[in-house]
Amino acid sequence: MPAIVLLFCLLLSGAAQAASNCSHTYRVGISQIGYSYYLLDDGTPAGSAFDFYKELGQRSGCAFQLWPLPRIRAWHEADLEHLDIISPTIRTDERDQKGVFVEYFKNRNDILIDRRHAAGIDSLAQLLADPSIKIGLIRGHSNGPYFDQRLAPLYAQQRIQLSPTPNNLFLKLQAGRIQATVMTAGVYQKELDELALGEQLRIIHVPESDAFGVGLYLSRRTLDQTSIDWLRQHVQAMIADGTLRMLLSKQHGKALTERFYEQAPPPLTDR
Repeated sequence: MPAIVLLFCLLLSGAAQAASNCSHTYRVGISQIGYSYYLLDDGTPAGSAFDFYKELGQRSGCAFQLWPLPRIRAWHEADLEHLDIISPTIRTDERDQKGVFVEYFKNRNDILIDRRHAAGIDSLAQLLADPSIKIGLIRGHSNGPYFDQRLAPLYAQQRIQLSPTPNNLFLKLQAGRIQATVMTAGVYQKELDELALGEQLRIIHVPESDAFGVGLYLSRRTLDQTSIDWLRQHVQAMIADGTLRMLLSKQHGKALTERFYEQAPPPLTDR
């Protein structure tokens, strides 16, 4: 894979050799998003992604090579057929053309806004209508169809600032360079915890928005059907028997994990 400085490349497998259903060592694009992948103070990589692929390797007999990449770079490398799996990520129609999606659970975005700029803002419509508020988003990260469609016009108004990682985005919020963002609790909770931004930011739920699937994509371009079926079978088994939920609780905490598995109600109003 050209032009990538790979600092942490781990082979995770419970078997000495891949099973006959594993066509090769699978290359996984992961990004620094919440508690799924992060660096400890000494630079050691940690997070639920490592636990997940270790367990999947033990079950499937396959080997996984984890490539830490910014999300936009991960999808670029997937387009070049340099990656076989991207996770965790959300489902979109465009991505469905490139891969087979395996859903972990459904989720919704929240709005996080600096309290100093939050007067009179209690909804997405009010946020979008205020030209003084700049909104930070993660480069290459989809926010789901509902939000992506409504945020799109703000690029031309120069009200969107893109960041490579959630941490970079929240440092901008902390410094007042942007005033708001939209993302799921699974992404923002780690940043709130570590930067102690609970007092500075107000969280606004958007119940009228659609819930979207969160999971992983298996590449149609680099994986044959046997590999796709084999991996999907074992991931779905981890979901069905509660293993995924247990692994998430270990890294994300029980309270946040319970939020992932709350039954997402239908939107309050039709789009």
